[in-house]
Amino acid sequence: MSEPLHLGEPADEAAWRAMVEQGLKGAKWDRLVGKTSDGITLEPLYRETDVATSNDASGFPGAAPFVRGARDGAWLIRQAYAHPDPEKTNAAILSDLAGGVAAIELVIDPNGERGAAIGNAAALDIALANVILEAAPISLDAGAFALPAAELLEAKLRGVAAAGTAFNVDPIGVLMRNGAISTEDVANAAKFAARARKQLPAATAIRIDARPVHEAGGTEAQEIATALSGGIVYLRALTDVGLTIGDAAASVAFAIGLGPDVLIETAKLRALRLCWARVLEASGAAPAQRAARIHAFTGARMLTRADAQTNILRITTAAFAAAIGGADVITTSNFTDALGGPTPFARRVARNTQHVLMEECRLGHVADPAGGSWFVEKLTRELADKAWALMQQIEAQGGIVAALQSGWLQDAIGEARTARQRAIATRRETITGVTDFPLLGAKAPEVDTSDRRLPAGKAPPNALPTIRWAEPFERLRDSAEAKAPSVFFANLATLPEFGPRSQFSCNLLAVGGIASIAPEESYANIDALIDAFGASGAKVALLTGTDAYYADHAENAAQRLKAAGALWVTLAGKPGENEAKWRAAGVDQFVFVGQDVLKELETLHAALGVAQ
Repeated sequence: MSEPLHLGEPADEAAWRAMVEQGLKGAKWDRLVGKTSDGITLEPLYRETDVATSNDASGFPGAAPFVRGARDGAWLIRQAYAHPDPEKTNAAILSDLAGGVAAIELVIDPNGERGAAIGNAAALDIALANVILEAAPISLDAGAFALPAAELLEAKLRGVAAAGTAFNVDPIGVLMRNGAISTEDVANAAKFAARARKQLPAATAIRIDARPVHEAGGTEAQEIATALSGGIVYLRALTDVGLTIGDAAASVAFAIGLGPDVLIETAKLRALRLCWARVLEASGAAPAQRAARIHAFTGARMLTRADAQTNILRITTAAFAAAIGGADVITTSNFTDALGGPTPFARRVARNTQHVLMEECRLGHVADPAGGSWFVEKLTRELADKAWALMQQIEAQGGIVAALQSGWLQDAIGEARTARQRAIATRRETITGVTDFPLLGAKAPEVDTSDRRLPAGKAPPNALPTIRWAEPFERLRDSAEAKAPSVFFANLATLPEFGPRSQFSCNLLAVGGIASIAPEESYANIDALIDAFGASGAKVALLTGTDAYYADHAENAAQRLKAAGALWVTLAGKPGENEAKWRAAGVDQFVFVGQDVLKELETLHAALGVAQ
């Protein structure tokens, strides 16, 4: 018998960690450890021992507890349509159906302010003209108008075998978005669902929408927990009107918003299915009835107006997470959604993103491609535990409705949002094209100017706000755009010496829409620097150099710049013990890594005379 083949020496984790720390140039292993927005630790390395393998809680694909997904084959491509004019909505629908979209998400607002102006059967007929309803199932997103819209669609579908229809009545979602709910709303939704269950058993009547939590800046566990709590309310209401727990479970579906962090979002979908299976198990549902039907949307809070083309990358990664996370239905945003209505090109990019993932990446041909990853498996369970505990807290408040009416849930989400906004403001978390690598003067992509939907305004009292992470920075850019401010770079020493801080500062200024004058120019002496400043016409100067050069020349340079007419002098770097001396010499501001960038740029805008 031949000897077994040994490939290298046995791995020693301690030795490997030591080599990693050597590569970190003295920094410790902990530097590589991160945390999710829920405080779950993200290790740089996972081992088999991180996941219990003796009892595989994930099960098999297509079987309870459905952690590994319930769909058979690829997901359904369902795009959203919301042009206020029903005729233009119909034209967009027909164009996308011809381009490979398989289902329709019809966003309705009878007033035409937030969606298609559909308030009666005639308008619905216009929006869905020439659509083969058996082949392209309709899903509704009608907010407070959901029940009347569902009744309109129900009447239109009589006699039609429309499997995959989703009426999406969701009074709890309306409460989250609008801050109001009546005592009869949930009961009326349940009565409609019971009727729809008899007439269209292949349809879902209720939507459990966690997107308001996502778009308000909530954490992954908060999204799952509110979805679970909303689902519990609907299960009770549905069984109260006579449905069995199996029929009640088959009448509901989830809507979830996803961001660009692929593996965290993948784990979120898997954790939601695990938790929902536990809810249905406790409710008495048979194992085969415990699957969560999930419609995943690429989230709006990650989209940017500045450098909007980078949204294509964000949308693609979010859709990738939805696909490998086992979403049954996926809707991809248009990359111009933060700017205005989509053009045919924007809609084409959105739908083709899914086609590439489905057909070229073949993600729909593999069940649970992330399954077995020690990281994803552990994060799935940690997220499920966090969400379950939070769901129990919501139930202790009296349930999701009571938690929203008291403001308890809004406060919890607000704390998470503030923490995330602080991380972005200090650039511990970055937004490409906005907080990092901003491109001044870039031409914005075209939008459909006939789409006059109103942007999201101030949230009504007791409602969850709709935010975008990039918005505070974009306001800075917008304020600076008309003024076109610029700052003179007073570079000390040579380019290799001042270059790193000059590059950092140039990027920082661009975040606030401020142009840089001669950021790579070096000067033979202070006299030459002062002459160049005077010739530039600038009123604000920024000193860059090394700490050693600052020690010898910063004081003199600041005094000379102020004498030459500088109204404001900024120095790139931490002042340390020299702060008082340099401020006395004329330095007004210090910029360095780790600061609140929004605050510092607002200060600089004021110095430049840019109105906020």
